[in-house]
Amino acid sequence: MLEPESELLHEWLLHSATAAPGNSAIVEEERVTTFGELLAQAQSLALCFCEHGIQPRDRIALALPKSTDAIVAVFASLLVGAIYVPLHPRWPQERINAVLTECTARLLIKGDGAPPRIVDLETGASIAWPAPARHEADLALLPQMTPEDTAFILFTSGSTGRPKGVELSHRAVSAFVRWTAREFQIISGDRIACPSPLGFDLSTFDIFNMALCGATVVLVSDHIVWMPRFLVQFLRESRISCWYSVPSILAGMLQEGRMAAHSYPDLRLILFAGEVFPAPTLARLQAAVPDAVCANLYGPTETNVVTWCRVPDKFDGVQTLPIGHACPYAKVRIDESSGELLAGGDSLMRGYWNRPEETERCFITLQGKQYYRTGDHVSIAPDGNYLFLGRLDRQIKRRGFRIELGEIEAALLGHEDILESAAVAIDIGSKGVAITAFLRLRAVGAVTLADVIAHCGRHLPPYMLPDRIHFLDAIPKGNRGKIDYLALERIAEGMNRGD
Repeated sequence: MLEPESELLHEWLLHSATAAPGNSAIVEEERVTTFGELLAQAQSLALCFCEHGIQPRDRIALALPKSTDAIVAVFASLLVGAIYVPLHPRWPQERINAVLTECTARLLIKGDGAPPRIVDLETGASIAWPAPARHEADLALLPQMTPEDTAFILFTSGSTGRPKGVELSHRAVSAFVRWTAREFQIISGDRIACPSPLGFDLSTFDIFNMALCGATVVLVSDHIVWMPRFLVQFLRESRISCWYSVPSILAGMLQEGRMAAHSYPDLRLILFAGEVFPAPTLARLQAAVPDAVCANLYGPTETNVVTWCRVPDKFDGVQTLPIGHACPYAKVRIDESSGELLAGGDSLMRGYWNRPEETERCFITLQGKQYYRTGDHVSIAPDGNYLFLGRLDRQIKRRGFRIELGEIEAALLGHEDILESAAVAIDIGSKGVAITAFLRLRAVGAVTLADVIAHCGRHLPPYMLPDRIHFLDAIPKGNRGKIDYLALERIAEGMNRGD
């Protein structure tokens, strides 16, 4: 099937639904939705939005589990020129409220039942989820958009304690998805797994390659994403041909799911991104699926993927796997003074939603081109590939999610009995990183460990919760009175060893 020329994401769905309306677009357990059905549902919901006054650039928040209805809401939002804002329903209510306020959402779609509930956040009124129907004659009434218009906002961890929204245009997403479709030869017969939540940028590969190429996206239930044995069973029984996830999920499938004990005749492509893949584990993956192409994709949410490399045949598990070379739509270079990777090009974000000063700080203009400061320390290997050396700040990755340790500290300081907080992360091998929070209390015994855990649960999403919480009489400081994080890391490493 020929690719549509448009860079507008919803027009890809229109194209695929016209070319092959009876082909499967989404598989959600026993529920199968064809392209014709997906378009009809999205059109009905889009016209419902219009009837309730939704205008281009209005924000529609999706507090939905990963589901067919959530994808319908994605395309319905795009059809009316609105900006969708995915929220994970397992986030604490305080965080959800903060994001709704930050993006001034007009509508909130929530619920884990069928159909979802739609709430007008200006009036508090409930709106009925419409029945699907084809509305070709009414589509002419929908607004005209350009590729520069914002498609969605992804909220990530913020060092000040407030999540910040990355504003991504149709063109930015199109650049990445079109490249993957061509580089990895995605076709209508592919069955693409979707293990990532909609608020995680990895899911753009799954959902929009489905729309662009007429492929089938097979949703991985949120209940089994971190249950390796069920994932391995899903991979085989769903006849998945393309897989894209964070390395820690694949590591779990290898170690706990006994992935190497089975064969996967349909699996031809494994992509991974979001965190470092330990080389020995990666070598085991390649041995377990010798007929699949494996590739490492790199890039922060603000740029999506900007570099990549294919895993060499018979990867030895000893050499360091690079983050690769620039994608054809990307511009990358190293800041000579700091060694920081700078990334630009067509996939670059428009900026942080409603934060012009922070947007200005993270960009740099060199030779007339705009680059994003990634905060990643890199070098260039003799073969021209970039090598990741670490972070230049206190940001970490866990399960692919970006975490500002400062946000954890800020959340802890929100408790009236906590005077000081410090969070550190240590490497625990193939399982990623472990976070330890150190606290100085207002008075000894002023708060219990259970109280602190409950407080964290009310303010932080599950992936940001500390693995350990330790009370100290004093937080170690350096000569200038700043927290000595290296000393705290040594303490955390000793605790991890059981010293």
